Amino acid sequence: MTSISLIGPGRHGTAIAALFASHGVDVTLFHYRPAKAEAAARAVRAAALGSTVALAETLEAAAEAAEVVALTTLWDAPQRDVLSRIGDQLVGKILLDVSNPLDVTPTGIHLRTPVEGSAGQFVAALLPAGVGHVKAFSNLATAALHTAADQTPPAVLPYLADSSATAQRVQPLLARTGWLPRHVGDITRSAQIEIGGRYNKVTGRLGRTVLDDQEFTRQFGTASLPVG
Repeated sequence: MTSISLIGPGRHGTAIAALFASHGVDVTLFHYRPAKAEAAARAVRAAALGSTVALAETLEAAAEAAEVVALTTLWDAPQRDVLSRIGDQLVGKILLDVSNPLDVTPTGIHLRTPVEGSAGQFVAALLPAGVGHVKAFSNLATAALHTAADQTPPAVLPYLADSSATAQRVQPLLARTGWLPRHVGDITRSAQIEIGGRYNKVTGRLGRTVLDDQEFTRQFGTASLPVG
């Protein structure tokens, strides 16, 4: 895997796109507001190292552009809208889900508990059969995406997947980010990797939520959790 598409690049999504681009991964961006797409592309291009950064003109073109499609819109209604339009296009591909159950309102940002149990499980309920579902980056502060990358020893990036096969497919791409990917279970455990979950509350030598392999093993054990 040498490319990724990213739909809805806000602040966190743009930082994720820049993380991949700064490690040689080609990035395609789509935002329904062209001005926001252009601003995200400028930021990602400034970080790119040996990679291309392209803009997709349509949501469908973004879904077609890569084997891994990251969905970084706000959760709930925006996700429902996007996946109702391109869900079938994602069959055979991997959806990288970075959502947290946060409502952005005129009075501020509010954490909500989804009926399904987590934002990840909400997304899972929207996906057609045959779409690989991966959950990552939800536990990390935006600034940490870059400051904690490429450390020695490397910081651990916990991720979830709907199956062992999906986990194995996506791991090489996640490993290109300068983080050490660690598969920690299936999508039913999404709440653990979202805000307030077990992987969001810890503190390591590089700061909150950022643990090296030794610290991570001390906290959570040596083995990945079973998928099933």
